[in-house]
This record gives sequence, structure tokens and C-alpha cells, in this order.
Amino acid sequence: MSVRKLTARVIGSLVLLCGMASAQAQQHLPVADPFQFEPDFRWFEPIYDADLADIKPKKRANTGWFATYDRLYLYGSRPDNNDLNFGDDDSRLDGGAGHRYEVGFMLPDSDSGWLFSWVDNDVGEFHRIRHERGNRINEDELDGEATNAAPPFGLEAIPGISNNIGFNYRFVDELDSLNVISFDSYELSKTWRMEPYHYGGILEPLVGIRWFRLKDTYAASRFESSNDPDNVISSNLLNKYGALAEELTINQAFTENEAITAQFGFRYMKFIDRFVATGDFRVFSGGNWQSSYKNTWTEAVVYDNTTAPISQGDEVARIIREETSPVNSRNEEFFLGFDVRADLAYQLTRDFTIRAGFQLIDIERGLWRGGDAVGGTVPGGDNEQDYLMVGYTFGLTLNR
Repeated sequence: MSVRKLTARVIGSLVLLCGMASAQAQQHLPVADPFQFEPDFRWFEPIYDADLADIKPKKRANTGWFATYDRLYLYGSRPDNNDLNFGDDDSRLDGGAGHRYEVGFMLPDSDSGWLFSWVDNDVGEFHRIRHERGNRINEDELDGEATNAAPPFGLEAIPGISNNIGFNYRFVDELDSLNVISFDSYELSKTWRMEPYHYGGILEPLVGIRWFRLKDTYAASRFESSNDPDNVISSNLLNKYGALAEELTINQAFTENEAITAQFGFRYMKFIDRFVATGDFRVFSGGNWQSSYKNTWTEAVVYDNTTAPISQGDEVARIIREETSPVNSRNEEFFLGFDVRADLAYQLTRDFTIRAGFQLIDIERGLWRGGDAVGGTVPGGDNEQDYLMVGYTFGLTLNR
């Protein structure tokens, strides 16, 4: 046998062995290729009622990549033991808004997949008292020009002496927080699709992890002016700054909750002609690592005279801003809650649907809201509180 023929046989044998090994490996360790779904990107292809009537529920539940977006309008509950609620207002819900994004895929062969979800919702409710400044109008700006304009873009050489932006007079807002909280949630879940029930409903169990971030802001403000009829305040400001003044003091606290939880639940959907009714239920529990810091912030506007009252002709001599060093605290708590959703979608095209729904997220325990009450700087702090969000949603889905 020639060397050339022997070499050819050896190479052929190696290729055959590699092919068999590769096939054997793929049989036991299949690799999910994202492009095996063969998307044709005809998302807006029309679909008719007759087509839907002939499609079984198992086939109407799409496979492959999918994405959803929802605009959220969720009301949030107020913190407990909040002295600034002005009475028994803890049961009130304040309006908030946010977004929900979901991306995932469902394998066509194994009826299993993955889901990533991000939810954010912010609530901001304050008690506001507006105070006019002593020299209530900056008359130099009434003709549309800036006071003490500096090149090159008309920036103020002395910031803080202008009329408030969008107004033709000068004022300061005294704000007390009633319910100011930012909520972010990130989820990664493994999903399965069960066989349809007798009447066409499909159940999709899920198990995963959820990471929450909640930041609560608490502020208690106090405004004092030399024009106040209380002579004690006037004399204190005069002695402190050597002239008539206005002083805004804010005692503030910021608490952050970082919670990592395990969650399980299910998604149930049923197709009714062009409509799709969907319900989600998820329970989560885990640990919450809490941190809080508080400090005091002061701004004083000092005028150029020492005889009360502050009048329109008085000029601002200086602006003094001071801030104390923050006081930090930490804590850990057990975290428990659940998430309920319900949607009704209408199928517009082959892959696009619009939907409206309801969502409720209830964190039963384990939240820190209101800051740290040590020292009495900020009243009402408590690291074992709850938070309820409930409201309505509007959104779009692609291939789900």
C-alpha cells in the first residue's frame, strides 16, 4: 500500500471518528442556538379571525425570542410612623409611574426557556409651603435680560439672586416629604410550558432569583426670615449673620434597601379569538441589606442692611450654604412579598399585541423607610416596614 493511500485512509478514519463524537456530544449536551428559531421578521403580517380559529392553543403560544414593554401607573403606600403625615394618613396611596421591560425565549422542542424582567416605579409626594423672598422681584430681569450677565453664554456671575426659573419673582419652597421612594426590580427566571388544559388554558411555571433596590428619601424643612413677625427669629438671624437674612434648614435622610430573593410562581394564559387573557403570580423571599445616612443642609441668604423689614430695594450681600457630615447606619432584615399581574391583550398582527392590565406588588416586611431616628434629627425612621404598589398598566408584546 502506498503512503498516499495510507494517509488518506487515516485522515478519513479521523474525520469519521470526530463526526461520531460530535454527534454523540450533541445528543447529551444540546446547545441552544438563538438563531435556530429562524425568525422571518414579518412582525406586521396581518392575521385573520379564520386563521386564529384553525390554530390550536399549543400553536398560538409562540416559541422563540419575545419582548414586552409596559407603562406602569402604580400607587405607593406611605411609610409608617411618619410624623410629617399630618394625622392618620399612613393608609393613603400616592401616585407613581414607571416601566416594565421583559426579554426572553422559549425553546420549541423542550417547551422551556428563560425570562429577564426589569420593573421600576417612582413615587414622589411632598407637603409644600411657598415663601416669597424679602426682595421678591429682581427688577433687572423683568426686561428679559440676566442680572450680572457673564460671557460667553449669559451665565450669572452671582448665582442665586435671580427670579426663579420660569417665574417673574423670587421664592423658596419649604418641602416636607410624605412619600418619596424609588423602586427597581431585576428578575431572571427559568420557565416551562405545560400541555394545554381541556379548555385551552396553558400554565407556565417559573423559578428564579429577584434583586430589589428601594431608595426612600425623607426630608423635614424649616424656613425662617427676618421679616417673620416673631422677633426672636429676627434677632437670632441678625446676631448669627450680622444682617437681615432668610434661612432654609433641611433635615434629611436617605435609606437604601438591597434585597436578593428567590422566587417561584406561574403564568397562566388563555386564547379567546383575538384576545389573550393572562395572569401572573410570584412569591419571593430572601435577605435585605439596609443602609441609611442622614445630615442637615442649610442655605442662608444674607441682605445688605440691618434694619427690618427686608424690602424690595435691599440687595443680596452673600449666600451661605452649609452641610453637616452624614451619620451612617446599617441593618439586615428578612424580606417577604408577592407580585400579582393580570392582562388582557388584543392581537393586532401575527406577532404584535397591545394589552392593558393590573399589577399589585406587596412587600410584606423587611424594608427600611424614614431614615435613622437616632438623635431626633429625622423622626419616624423604622427598618421593619412594608410597601404596597397597586395600579394599572398599558403595553405592547412582540412574539409572545
